[in-house]
Amino acid sequence: MRKSSSFMCVLVVLLAGGAEAQRPLPAETILAGLVALGGLTAVDAWTPGNGCVKFKDIYADGKDLIERMWGDAFNYTHDEDMAYTMWWYEGGRAGQADPHDNPNDFVTMLRNMTVPTTCELSYYHRDTPTTQNENFTECHPWHANACCHDSTVTTPQYIRDSYGAGFEWDRCGPLSQACERFFVEEACFYECDVNAGLYRRFTDEQHALCGAAAVGATVTLASGETYTCIEQWGANAENQWELYKMPIRASYADAWYRACANDLFCGGGNYFECANDYHTQVAREEAIAREVEANRTAALAAELARLQEANRTATEAAELARLEAEQSTGKSDEKLPTWAVIIIVVAGVLAILCCSFACIMMQKEKAGEPLFTPVGESKAAVPKPTA
Repeated sequence: MRKSSSFMCVLVVLLAGGAEAQRPLPAETILAGLVALGGLTAVDAWTPGNGCVKFKDIYADGKDLIERMWGDAFNYTHDEDMAYTMWWYEGGRAGQADPHDNPNDFVTMLRNMTVPTTCELSYYHRDTPTTQNENFTECHPWHANACCHDSTVTTPQYIRDSYGAGFEWDRCGPLSQACERFFVEEACFYECDVNAGLYRRFTDEQHALCGAAAVGATVTLASGETYTCIEQWGANAENQWELYKMPIRASYADAWYRACANDLFCGGGNYFECANDYHTQVAREEAIAREVEANRTAALAAELARLQEANRTATEAAELARLEAEQSTGKSDEKLPTWAVIIIVVAGVLAILCCSFACIMMQKEKAGEPLFTPVGESKAAVPKPTA
């Protein structure tokens, strides 16, 4: 992976869809940049026929693929003695001298250049190439001299995911094994091959001067020459990781095109522009999801209020019906006043006493012992009845 002099410098290359240099950054950095820039056009979801198209319908041939997918990073070259390959088959044991030297070293020498002893690209790269141990298997051709760390190239899945969300090569769905292998090989080549550093787009001096200068400023190099910093998307583009016009064998590019012809890729064809579209789409889908959830919550609240109102109305109706029923049958829940109850009880007691007194009088009369006698008569003169 590559680093830039500043956050905005990173965004410059990413959003401009520049060269191979536009290797993915951590997802949170990319998303922050997209939010800051704003105004990106939303795209449809990554599905077949809706943002995703077959390679053969995107690219005309291997030349179109190698020179468009990675921007200006690679140059399709027919003279294969003078062009690099992204893969070869080595021999020997891990960590030992390789009997089949890296063919890219010979290309460098044929071009009258010296094979570097340092790793000139800056991101996941080592400072100097080194031999690897027996665990270094995914990018095995470089086991004897690699600029990559074995921990960053462990498996195809790890390599794919290490570039961050939106930079996966299979964002349109799983690729065929033949097609995916070329993406793994390109990643290994960029991360591990020391010769790639010869084709860095910007020098350390340009990076340092433009990183500290105003956007689009003209700076003076140590040689006395002037250099105008490249202005893109509101920042200077100079970085330490971008490749530029590295010659690649035509046969390799053509083989890549054939292997992926029927696989799906994002319709624009530029790896990094597609990543920008991806993050725009993610933000769009999240906004839609939030709107759907808000609408769902509002609908549930409205339905709850409707049910509560319906329940209240039903309760009131039932109570009204009960009262009406009581009135129609003459029923009432009112009680007799206390004074009425007392009168009724006293009247009852008096009635009982009167009846008892009458009975006593009758019994006395029959026994010849009336309770009441005429005035002047003696109670003893009254004859007793005989048997």
